[in-house]
Amino acid sequence: MRPIAPVLCLLLSLLTLPALAATAKGDEGQRLEKARILMELSGSQALADQTLLAVTRRAEELMAHENPGREAEVTSLVRDHFLPKARAALPDLTRGITGLYAAHFTLAELDQMIGFYRSPAGKKLVALSPTIIQQSMSLGQAWAEGVADRAWDSFARAARDRGLTVPQQL
Repeated sequence: MRPIAPVLCLLLSLLTLPALAATAKGDEGQRLEKARILMELSGSQALADQTLLAVTRRAEELMAHENPGREAEVTSLVRDHFLPKARAALPDLTRGITGLYAAHFTLAELDQMIGFYRSPAGKKLVALSPTIIQQSMSLGQAWAEGVADRAWDSFARAARDRGLTVPQQL
């Protein structure tokens, strides 16, 4: 799988909410504009960039591990080639997600969400989201490593018993 595919999946999961409402006909332009405002107020662009950086750092670590002694070259390659192109594509993702919000929420629902993000609680959520996401990613990584440590031996043994080849690292 290409490194960008998981990035996009993660970004979509962070930026979207479940679709809850049917759309009204004839107000698509208004819904798109309100969805654009919602995306701006919710800080989705900054969160997408933060997530992209975190995933890129992990990919860079993995590539550096596979190329010992060439870590600086790997870092330069990732930062000079991959990251600028991925960042340049983020507005396309935002426009697509804006369209999803416009398609799945009514004008009234979009107004309610905009109202929330303009409220003190909504502003606090936006301000703390980068920290919470960073801490959540660290918690998730530690959790995954703990699960892997506890479950890997048993899993690998069961897979080999079934005649399956087990990769050195998942």
